[in-house]
Amino acid sequence: MNRSTWVTVSAIFVFLGSGLTLAFALLMTAVAVFMPTQPQQPTFLRYALLFSVALYFAFGLWGVASGVGLLHLRQWARISVLVFSGILLVFTLPALLIVPFIPMPPTAGLPDDFGLIFKVGMGAVYGSLAAIGLGWLYFFNKRTVRDQFRSLPDSGATESPTSAAKPSRRPLSITIIGCLLLVSPVFLIPALLLHLPMLFLGQSLEGWRASLFVLTWCAVQGAAGVGLLKLQPWARFLAIGTFLFGMLNCFWMALPGSMSRLEQINADMQARLGLPAVTAPPEIIHIGMWMGVVVGVAGMAVQIWFVATRKQAFSAAPETPALLS
Repeated sequence: MNRSTWVTVSAIFVFLGSGLTLAFALLMTAVAVFMPTQPQQPTFLRYALLFSVALYFAFGLWGVASGVGLLHLRQWARISVLVFSGILLVFTLPALLIVPFIPMPPTAGLPDDFGLIFKVGMGAVYGSLAAIGLGWLYFFNKRTVRDQFRSLPDSGATESPTSAAKPSRRPLSITIIGCLLLVSPVFLIPALLLHLPMLFLGQSLEGWRASLFVLTWCAVQGAAGVGLLKLQPWARFLAIGTFLFGMLNCFWMALPGSMSRLEQINADMQARLGLPAVTAPPEIIHIGMWMGVVVGVAGMAVQIWFVATRKQAFSAAPETPALLS
C-alpha cells in the first residue's frame, strides 16, 4: 500500500521537531563547554546541563529514526509516534491548565498587559503541542492508517499472503504502556545522582533511603515494562501493582500536613543544591500539588484499565513476540 499524504506530512513534522531538538542540544553543548564556571555556581548545574544535553540528543535521534521509519511505513515507527504523543500530552496538558492561574503582578519597565500576553503566548505554545499529540493519537490509530503500516514496503514485487508480515498479538495499548514504563525511570536519574529527598507515602526519605527507593522504583518499572512487551502474565500483575502504589502515593500528597512536608523537601533541595531560597506563592503550590495528584491518579487509572482489560493477550502462545513488532 502506498504511503498517504498525511503520513508524509507527519514525518516532515517529526523531522522538523527533531532538528530543532538536536540544534538546541548542540547549543546547550556549546554552553556547557565554553561557558566559564562562576565561583559561586552550584556544582550540580553542570551535571544538570549535561543530563539535559544527553536527554535532548536522545529525543532528537529518536525522532529522526521515527521519521525515517514513517517514510518506510514501519510498524515500530507508528508505535513510536504514539508513545511520543502520550509523553507530549503528559507534559503539556498539566502546564496548559496551570498557566491561567500563574500570578503575574505588575513589573516596572513592562507593559501593564504583559501578564496577559505571557499567558496567552504560553497557552498557545502548550495548546499547539497538545493538539499535535491528540491529533497523532487519533490519526495513527485510524484503520486506514494502521493498514498502511501492516503492509510491506513497495519493492516492485507482488506480495503473497505467506510473505505478508504477521501482526503482533500484543495490543497497541500494552505496547505504549510498556514503553512508557521503560522511559519513565530516565527522569529519575537526576534525583539519584544528586541524592535528592523523595516523598514516600507522605514521609520524606533522605540519603541512602531515598536512593534505595529510587533504585527500587526504577527496577520495578523496568521489569514491568519489559514483561508487558513480552506479554508475560506476571508482568500484568506487577504493572497493576505498580500503578496502584503510584496512585496511593499521589493520594497521600493530598492528606493534611502534606503541604508542609513538600515545602520542607523543597527547602532542603534548594539548600543542598546551593540555590537561593525562593518561596513560591501558596496558590501556585496548591495548584501544582492538586494538578499533580489529579493528573497522576487519572493517568495511572487509565493504564490500570488497559492492562486489566487486555488479559486475553497474556494467555500462553507458541511464540514470544518481539519487543517492538
